[in-house]
Amino acid sequence: MSVLILGSSALFPRERTLISHRRIDWAAPKAELSAVELAAQLEAGLREREWFVTGRVLPELFADDFRFEDPDVKIAGIRNYAEGVRKLFDASSRAEVVRCDLEGTVVKVKWRLSGRVNVGPFGLDVKPYIVDTDLTLREDDKGNCLVVFQEDRFTIPSWDILLSAVAPWLPFLAPPAPPVVDDQR
Repeated sequence: MSVLILGSSALFPRERTLISHRRIDWAAPKAELSAVELAAQLEAGLREREWFVTGRVLPELFADDFRFEDPDVKIAGIRNYAEGVRKLFDASSRAEVVRCDLEGTVVKVKWRLSGRVNVGPFGLDVKPYIVDTDLTLREDDKGNCLVVFQEDRFTIPSWDILLSAVAPWLPFLAPPAPPVVDDQR
């Protein structure tokens, strides 16, 4: 999420209409899963709920002290993250998982972002681009893991994302990421 986009969306917030944020069980007990089990739950949840753009997280998979960071934004708390995402992206937005791999204590997710952001009175189209996300896990003394930190890295600069939304004809902008095909998943 670009700080420019996130800041602008606060000026003109619009609610996601098709996916209810109220379906999230914020009081659910924390999961008791190994790193391998948690990675599988994260992948299944991301593919089903696409919470990187819907905000429909599974709070039971996240530590109480969860933090999020991307090139422009830092957020503390899974609920704050979910609510920010829900307000930023409209219902047409997609987070299509390309790959999800467990490497040590990090779940590495490569995904394609596309859709619209709720900026201004009409919103802005987002050029499809690839995001690399690291979900860092913390293991307790019983071997159970939760996500404690999420870091997103964009494959194109934030200025390219913003310029592509307002002036997509500019010749020096990166091309849109190609669609995700089933054999990539």
